[in-house]
Amino acid sequence: MYLYHAMQCPMEGIHGRTSLWHNIISGGTIGFFGYTSGRLGIPFIGNPELIFYKTGIPPYILAFTVYGTLSGLLAGGLGNKRF
Repeated sequence: MYLYHAMQCPMEGIHGRTSLWHNIISGGTIGFFGYTSGRLGIPFIGNPELIFYKTGIPPYILAFTVYGTLSGLLAGGLGNKRF
């Protein structure tokens, strides 16, 4: 959680406002690096390699998408942030 805020707060400082994009990028980046390092799995996805075989979407892109979407939904729904 501290890493998430450490990534999100400088983006808000640079842009001078809060934005939902900051949350999506922070969550997606943590999911990407967490999956590629082997520390995180991909929630709601049983077998990422099977998804890659069927659709051609690499698992690390899928991890970025799932974690970014989850953090965006939480920030938008609970944090009432806008784009």
